[in-house]
Amino acid sequence: MCVAFCPRNLDRLQQKLPPTRFATAAAFRSDRYPDPPNFVARRFKKSSSIHMSNQFDISKPVFDLLSFRSIRGDAVVRYDSLNQSEPLRITLFGLVCFSFLIAPTFTEAVGYDPMTMPTVVGSIFGALVSGGLFVRECSRRASQLSRIEKELNAEWLPIRLPTNRFAETPYSKPVTLKELRNSKISQQPPRLIAICGDQSKLQEALSSLAVYAQRLNQSSTYVVAISTDGSSSKDWQTLEEKSVYQSWLADAYQPQLWRDYFRELSEDDGDTSFRWFGLTARGQSWGSGEGEIPQWLQVFGQFLRPIDFLDDDTPTKVTKDSAKQELLQNLRSFYKALTTGDEDGVTSIYSAFPSAEVTEVTAAGGRIDSWTECLAEGARPSGMKISGADATIFSDTEAYTTVVEFPANTGLDSASLLAVQKWTRVDKDDSWKLQLHQTIPWSLETKAQGTLRCDCRGCVALTRGPERRTFGGIIG
Repeated sequence: MCVAFCPRNLDRLQQKLPPTRFATAAAFRSDRYPDPPNFVARRFKKSSSIHMSNQFDISKPVFDLLSFRSIRGDAVVRYDSLNQSEPLRITLFGLVCFSFLIAPTFTEAVGYDPMTMPTVVGSIFGALVSGGLFVRECSRRASQLSRIEKELNAEWLPIRLPTNRFAETPYSKPVTLKELRNSKISQQPPRLIAICGDQSKLQEALSSLAVYAQRLNQSSTYVVAISTDGSSSKDWQTLEEKSVYQSWLADAYQPQLWRDYFRELSEDDGDTSFRWFGLTARGQSWGSGEGEIPQWLQVFGQFLRPIDFLDDDTPTKVTKDSAKQELLQNLRSFYKALTTGDEDGVTSIYSAFPSAEVTEVTAAGGRIDSWTECLAEGARPSGMKISGADATIFSDTEAYTTVVEFPANTGLDSASLLAVQKWTRVDKDDSWKLQLHQTIPWSLETKAQGTLRCDCRGCVALTRGPERRTFGGIIG
């Protein structure tokens, strides 16, 4: 009896199996089986493609003739996509200037009569005017390219976002700002405020931003702080309630990279005690400065608007802190008196000391409307609703509240305003008194066109001036 692998059965198995199971090296060279893959050649081809892709990297520096400097190639591409008419104006001004300059010589070369003295003077004047416009447009182009290049350089700065209170670590894994705008990492690309300075300036800036903790979340904004004197995050968080920083204060991963970036933002040293810049969700700069901390309420009204429509029924945060409870109760009493026209109620809530912010406006010639005028029928905000009130205590004698206002009968369903109040008292046994009330339009669709400041004397209104078109880069 033959076993399964006897020679006779083996011949039968070979006849039944498909020929591919017994293909030899010669079979690979046949027409039916092409040459075997050359893995060395494939690897060389892959490395060659990587090398070629580096050669065609659009971020490689290129020389821009109009700004007469070397610039990142992708910065030029972004500039051309955002400013389609300005390169044409530069070219036209340059051609007109060149035409005026060669006009006296060109007319004689083509056989015309020589230009008279008045026409020569007119040609020179035209060349000066068009040349000046050409230089101005080239300067604007250089400034815009510099700003765009700085924005692109910021894409590779690393950052760690804060996690929720139940997470094992306070921060997430480090990502670059470019990766942060990836929808896989963040459902809504966030905005960013970066501040750099010494310990005292960072303490002041972060404390003033802590007042708007809930509004930073509503506008999807993170803040990253970089010290110049070696101080740490614990040194900057001076408020007793540390949780107020948790949801919006990010970590500057590898802070030396951030310091180097801030150092390169200005051509001169400038005021290095405090610098800041802000980036939109698309990574474009919306503002920057140095020396002074910006007025955050105006920044919110202009650039850090909510990312979604606000509801007028957002509940107030529940708190067990008696000082916060008193603040929120006084806030409700203030709005009740404001909407009903109760002047005595408003006067009893306000502190008797005028605020420096209102005095600043009146000293510059601004008009102040008394509370009698502000609370008159037709002038007061009757029927206005408020929602989402919160309180932040700085010390035993200073505190702040914020709230979103929804005026009635405005003709706009989405009309809303952001209000912030400053409260003071003599000591912790005294009752809180309202020293300053500020409000600014704050909605998804439109920028704020003005702001209102009120103290015990009344209210002053500040309107937005004509928007200046600036071409400067981040900080300078």
